[in-house]
Amino acid sequence: MAMELRQFRYLCAVVDHGTFTAAAQQCAIAQPSLSQQIQSLEEELGQPLLVRHPRKVTLTQAGEMVVKRARLILQETGQLQADMERRTGLLEGNVEVGVIPTMAPYVMPKRVKAFLKLHPGVHIQIRERRTSRVIDDLVAGNLDFGIISDITNAERQKYSLWVKELLRERLQVAMPEGHRLAKAKGPVDMDQLPKEEIIVLGDGHCLGDQTLSVCRIRRSPDRLECEQIETLFAMVAAGLGLAIVPEMASQRLIGSGVVVKPFRNPEPTRAINLIKRRSATLSPAAEALLSFFEAS
Repeated sequence: MAMELRQFRYLCAVVDHGTFTAAAQQCAIAQPSLSQQIQSLEEELGQPLLVRHPRKVTLTQAGEMVVKRARLILQETGQLQADMERRTGLLEGNVEVGVIPTMAPYVMPKRVKAFLKLHPGVHIQIRERRTSRVIDDLVAGNLDFGIISDITNAERQKYSLWVKELLRERLQVAMPEGHRLAKAKGPVDMDQLPKEEIIVLGDGHCLGDQTLSVCRIRRSPDRLECEQIETLFAMVAAGLGLAIVPEMASQRLIGSGVVVKPFRNPEPTRAINLIKRRSATLSPAAEALLSFFEAS
């Protein structure tokens, strides 16, 4: 028989109240059952813990040592239970979210700020990754959920992913303010784009792949590429070419020497999706954050 927490509680109750009768009442247990549990604990430890007098009990030397340890164990157990209750109540907990870099600065700050006002004890870790890395880390269990752009049906099925589309945002074209298209009135016709001037993000960036698809171009050693969306913006501002940019990101380009224009209908768009493993059981904090993003 292994020692049990209830035996420690019963022993401490007897010491605190001085008699088996008072301890049994406090623990809401029959006195014979309480006495049997303490006797079993003594047998397990191999020595008596209490000296039973007619009207009271006292501790043996071994009993004093056991009670001291028992109180520490019960205190730690109580603290652990309280910690779990706080987590269940969303007062604290860690959540790891994978987000693609072309979306993180524009989707996360306001939503995270609003969520933390409701649940300030939740610690959110934002992991900026390319789409393929977000999926890999999610499948490996290193992320609670992810926020990415377009995802194929093959990827959904292969990795058994739950996918929820949050919204669609327009893709627009960014150009230096002195560019001929910047001076023209109205939206840009896709056929007007000088495709040789299109700058793209490197392989593995979903926005880079979307740019290739929208513009019907291919990667080439002659085409300017970069790895970060902020670098892409800077290159456009420097007059090095044009870029396809998400509408949310384009708001940061205002007044930077860059002109952003919409396309004529049908306008190209990209999806913003929440994803997680279908089999994943999220912590209360992660579940609440996921639901918050769904509703926001």
